[in-house]
Amino acid sequence: MSDESNLMDPGLAGSDHSLSSAYLASVLPALAEHYGFSVETMLASAGLPDDLLEQNQRMVPLADVLRLFLVILQHTADPGLGFEIGRHVKPRSYQVLGYAILASATLQEAIQRLIRFEKLAGNLGQSQLDVEDNRARLLWQCPIDGEPARYLREAAVTGWIAFARQLVVDAPQPLRVCFRHPAPPDVQRYQDYFQCPVEFSAAFDGVEFSDAFLSLPVQSADPGLSEMMQREARLQLADYDSQTNLVAAVRREIYLLLTEGEPTVEAVAARLGMADRTLQARLRKHGFSFQQVVESLRRSLADIYLLDRRLSLTDISLLLGFSEQSSFTRAFRRWHGESPAQARQRMR
Repeated sequence: MSDESNLMDPGLAGSDHSLSSAYLASVLPALAEHYGFSVETMLASAGLPDDLLEQNQRMVPLADVLRLFLVILQHTADPGLGFEIGRHVKPRSYQVLGYAILASATLQEAIQRLIRFEKLAGNLGQSQLDVEDNRARLLWQCPIDGEPARYLREAAVTGWIAFARQLVVDAPQPLRVCFRHPAPPDVQRYQDYFQCPVEFSAAFDGVEFSDAFLSLPVQSADPGLSEMMQREARLQLADYDSQTNLVAAVRREIYLLLTEGEPTVEAVAARLGMADRTLQARLRKHGFSFQQVVESLRRSLADIYLLDRRLSLTDISLLLGFSEQSSFTRAFRRWHGESPAQARQRMR
C-alpha cells in the first residue's frame, strides 16, 4: 500500500459521496471473520460510533468509510481489501435495492434496477450498461482518483459478480473482468474467484459478458413483490435525494468556511440562499442539528489531517476553524478519549 496520507484527501470530507450503513453492516462481520479482527475494535479505531451498523437508513460520508478502510488496511496490509469486501456482498447489503433486484424477472431487469436505484446503497459512483456486437458491458464510473479508487472499484465490480451468482442458477462465467488500476501482487485469487480472464490496467472498470446473459431468468423472480419493492425504492430514492442533498450541501459549505474560523448557521444559510431558521428546521426534519454536522465534519477532518506529518497541531486547529489549539485538544479528547498528540503518536 502507498503512504497512508495518500488514501485520505481532506476534500472528500466536504463531498456528497457516501455509503449505506446497511452495506457496512452486511460485509464487516464477514470481513472480521476473514481477517480475524473485531468489528467493534475497527469502528472504534476509525472513530466511528459503535452503533453505526444498527442505523440501517444512515448514509456514511465517504471520508468516514475510507478511515475505516485505512484502519483495516493497517491491520491486514492486504491490497485486495476491495476484492474481499465485494466477495462478501449479500442482497441485504443493498437493503430495498437488493430486494428489488432479487424480485426482477431477468438479469437485464435486475441490472436496470441497479442502475436506477443504486444511490440507495451509496452515492459512490455510477453504473452503466452498454450492449454492442453480441457483448454487454456493465461499467462502473468511480467518482475519485488515486489510491482509494482501487478499493472502491474492486468492491463494486466484485460485488456485482457475487450478487449475480445469487440471482441466476448455475450462472455462466463472464467473458472478462476489468480494472483500470495496476495488478496487485496476488492475481491468482482474482482469477480463481471470477473463473475468467482478469485484466488490470484496463480501459474500464467493469465486467464483460455475452448479451445472451441479459435474458437469463432470476431464480427468485416474484411479480407481486417486484412491484411493491419498486414502489418502496422510488419512495426511498426521493427521500434520499431530499435528505442527502441538504446534508451534503451543508457539509460542503462548512468545509469551505472552516479555515475562516468557527462556521455559523447564518453564514451557511446565506451561502445556500435560505434563512437560518429554515435551514435549521430542514436539518431537524432529517434528524440533524447544525452543530452535529459541524462536529461530524471536524472529527472526520481531524483524523485525516493527523495522518499528514507536515501539519502541526496548531495548523490542524486552524484548518478546523478553532481559534486556539486548546479548543481543538478538548474537542478531540471528547471524540476519542485521548489528545491529538497521543493519537498521532499511536498512528506512528
